[in-house]
Amino acid sequence: MKYETGDKKLGMSAAGIVGLIFTPLGALFMTLGVLFHYFDIGDEPEDPVIILAVFGSLGLIFFVVGLALLFYESKRRAGMRRAIDGGEYVMAKIAGVKQLNNQQRAGIAPYVVECHYIDPDTGEAHVYFSRCLRFNPSDLLTAQEVPVYLDRMNDKVYFVDIDAVLPKVVIHNQ
Repeated sequence: MKYETGDKKLGMSAAGIVGLIFTPLGALFMTLGVLFHYFDIGDEPEDPVIILAVFGSLGLIFFVVGLALLFYESKRRAGMRRAIDGGEYVMAKIAGVKQLNNQQRAGIAPYVVECHYIDPDTGEAHVYFSRCLRFNPSDLLTAQEVPVYLDRMNDKVYFVDIDAVLPKVVIHNQ
């Protein structure tokens, strides 16, 4: 069965989230540095140059790091789309659900589903992890195996289609 990429939730990695924060923050600092220099902010004659150097260089560092992280995220998501669009998948056995206590978002630690697949040709065991989920899916899984889409060009690129083994989930927060 072939799905369109638009049907899949690819999720955002921590690097992508940091990139979304660093890039505009860096642009803001660079802009402030240029504006402070342009309007000669400061008491001493060399103050505008110092302010430009500090704000501009700090902003440039944040901006470049943010762009690099966004590029990495874009490349990661493109690889996942390529794996899904390629349509080649294996059925991996669901091994368990893990909570990532080191990646809290809004005070909630996300969950990932761990899946195992043994390649019959090589005998190698492969361990895959789903995208982060905001709820514990342990009692909601509808199957023992989950499709894992593989990119045949790069064996490190994959997509665990966790939504294929979950019912439609509506989260209610107060």
